[in-house]
Amino acid sequence: MSDFPQPIEYDVLPKAVMDYSTLTVIGNVAGEVLRGARLRRTVGLESGDIILVFDIHGTKSDRGEFSSWLISADPKLFRIQGWPDEVPEKNFPSHLVEVMSHHLDGARVDSAKVTPFERIITINFIHRDYTGEENEFRLIVELMGKHSNIILLDGDGTILASRKAIHSFQSRIREIRAGKVYKPPPKQDRIEPTEFDKSDWRNFLGSAGIDVELDNHFVSTFHGMSLNWAHGISYRAGVADEARITELSPDDAEKLRLSFIESLKLMRDGVPLTGETPENFVRRVSLDFYERAEDFALDRARLKITKIINRRRKKLQALGKGLIKDIDQSGKADKFKKKADLLLANMHMVIPGIDRIEVTDWESGENVVLDLDTILSPQLQVERWFKRYRKLQRTHKVAMDRRTAVVAEEEELTKLEEKLASAASIDEINYIREQCVLRGLIAPHEIKAKGQDKRRADRKGHRPGNRFRISTNRYRSNDGFLIIAGTNNLSNDALKRSSSPEDIWLHTRDIPGSHVYIITRGKKVPETTLKEAAMVAAWHSKAREGSNVPVDYTKSRYVTPIPGAPPGKVRFKRERTIRVTPEEKRVEMMKMMAGGDSKET
Repeated sequence: MSDFPQPIEYDVLPKAVMDYSTLTVIGNVAGEVLRGARLRRTVGLESGDIILVFDIHGTKSDRGEFSSWLISADPKLFRIQGWPDEVPEKNFPSHLVEVMSHHLDGARVDSAKVTPFERIITINFIHRDYTGEENEFRLIVELMGKHSNIILLDGDGTILASRKAIHSFQSRIREIRAGKVYKPPPKQDRIEPTEFDKSDWRNFLGSAGIDVELDNHFVSTFHGMSLNWAHGISYRAGVADEARITELSPDDAEKLRLSFIESLKLMRDGVPLTGETPENFVRRVSLDFYERAEDFALDRARLKITKIINRRRKKLQALGKGLIKDIDQSGKADKFKKKADLLLANMHMVIPGIDRIEVTDWESGENVVLDLDTILSPQLQVERWFKRYRKLQRTHKVAMDRRTAVVAEEEELTKLEEKLASAASIDEINYIREQCVLRGLIAPHEIKAKGQDKRRADRKGHRPGNRFRISTNRYRSNDGFLIIAGTNNLSNDALKRSSSPEDIWLHTRDIPGSHVYIITRGKKVPETTLKEAAMVAAWHSKAREGSNVPVDYTKSRYVTPIPGAPPGKVRFKRERTIRVTPEEKRVEMMKMMAGGDSKET
């Protein structure tokens, strides 16, 4: 095509997209490298993705970087790519991985082909069984967004296993499950790209509506066309992809036709539209998707905790509104006391059976009408109003304390969101998760780690690994500070790991008990909170029934685990001692202010 200008030099290479134009290059490289290679093992990843590890010999051995391939049916990050890292030793076998290992491990690759204008690649295997007979298998990878799937077929096209089973009640178009004959996805209602002549190309451009952009017209017309492919055509022709079709000159229209035909030829030969060599393109795509997968996993882990935080915040907001109503209602307490005082001072004016009495308010000098209950005596009426007054006073105090706790927890959620936003690795997310669970901001049942042991419990209800479970007790001081007490050595150790240097650590002096932490969030701790936390420490010790119990306290930075000692064993310095007598009612109130009972993870 000497008459066609080809501006292939990109200032910045476009990000990889798993469309048909990308898949043709990957399929071409995989077909060349893997033909004749044997599948050494099938590895399942925790994410559900699969890595195929091949033995490549002979003249292809220098291309060993393409000996491991990852296949993913993730609805948002579906792909097939060369695996650029070491293959994990740990295997997370799904049913599909187990079936593939049974039938394909040791099998020889016969070919790898991409279905024309579809995001489907088929890897054909030949496996010789113990009798010496050769059996054919097909691994079909459908990369179609939320409908992505990985399907293993036998030589007759019968499905042996799939990444996602699709039953008849889920789809009327086709079933994807073991025992069924495989049917390919239905064709889209579009035309297949072809090498148009000038007349047909003018008709194609003329079929676009007014003000239709070039790339959108390509995508809506041609089967298998993507925005990435359409942009490549426009770029090679030197025409802006957002250009209106009605604004195209005849010369631009011809350049686009030639670029369109050129792109078809390049894809037929497995050559990238970007002008790179196929190997370099596949290498770049693999690294691009590998980095994107890490970012995607990080975003997904962050989003998972963020959703739970938002749910917790909505509950707190609803609770806060209810508490404000209680506070407003309890603000009427003085009104009942005033009515009782007025009636008590004017008891001599009450005539049996009357339902109201008018008296003079000695403070304002105004006349006040008191509504009376005709059934009750004046003394009982006064007693009822005083009782109502005392109840509203108690309600007001409890509501104010709970409101302080709610505001403090909302601040903790905000701090948590700031940490999540700045987290740059999964390890940091996991560390934040541990902090959240220990501090009760996230209930442990709300985030279940993948690969969690789901074996049945024994008759006593114990599950494998229960002895490794960590529990904490949460309390909230009157000043709004979160107080956490461990329940065993493991939780004591976990609390130390998750604490900040400025948090306050407490423990009963020379008396066995739990480690207790005041979560300061960088604020100065009042004496009242310190005393309440010491009361919690005494309550969670052998001195629960004692009085004047000595409790040591110091900053968390001065508490260090003892090397080689069991979990929870620490040494500390710069401590001070406070003496308290634990009060059960006060401890229970602090637990209620923290939002409930102990939390476990």
